[in-house]
Amino acid sequence: MLSILGQMVFRRRFSLMWWSLSLIAVDALYVLAYPPLRNNASLDKTFSNLSPSTQTLLGLSDGTLITSPVGYLNSQFYANVLPIVLLIFAVGLATWAVAGDEAAGTLELLLANPVSRVRVAAGRIAAMLAMLLALTLVCGGALAAMAPLVALNEGLPLYRIITATVASALLALVFAALAFTIGAATGRRGTAIAVSVTVAVFGYILEGVAQQVGFLHPVRLLNPWHWMLSSDPLGHGGSWQAFVLPLVVSAVLFALGAIRFASRDLR
Repeated sequence: MLSILGQMVFRRRFSLMWWSLSLIAVDALYVLAYPPLRNNASLDKTFSNLSPSTQTLLGLSDGTLITSPVGYLNSQFYANVLPIVLLIFAVGLATWAVAGDEAAGTLELLLANPVSRVRVAAGRIAAMLAMLLALTLVCGGALAAMAPLVALNEGLPLYRIITATVASALLALVFAALAFTIGAATGRRGTAIAVSVTVAVFGYILEGVAQQVGFLHPVRLLNPWHWMLSSDPLGHGGSWQAFVLPLVVSAVLFALGAIRFASRDLR
């Protein structure tokens, strides 16, 4: 399985490198943009008048000011940009792991070796997890290192930045696991991407709408976006639902995908 893991990482190494450099650049951009916004009372007033659903989607619940480090990073980065970027990266890897490699005609070369399909799936999943973890640590570490340069860590322990970055990655992992399962079950990368991205977008919209529509409140409990946004990993350190639930759901989806891949006829 380690050989399969290493093969995938090797084949995707340049993609990981460019994604890492790009996220470091994004981190730097947000750090440089913060000083002009500090202590801007008019901006705080504008955002405080937004609807509760919009404030929820921006991570500004509990009266958090947008000009504070927590409010700024949540509203501009952790509640939207970073989860989406990591989701794109993870879904791309997940759909390539089986369906993409199968469509390219190179998966059969790997399966021609004396190795079971379950082991191939497990190795590809492990490689995807390793690459997502690497990108997460690069992004969180770079932001934590740059934050003190502009006082973006005032009242904000630096470890919370890593915590929030990990929570964003776990959110992305749920939809990547869904994409992997669909791709492994059907062999169709386009279908896997379309379904997983649609579910992710629907979940994000649902989190905002359910804030104001009473009968949708219970539905939010099944929404990965709610698990992260409601626990506020940056401001409050998060809760078990932002970390445990995504891992459990992802593990179940990965297992289902591996089982289906093991029994399916390849094209």
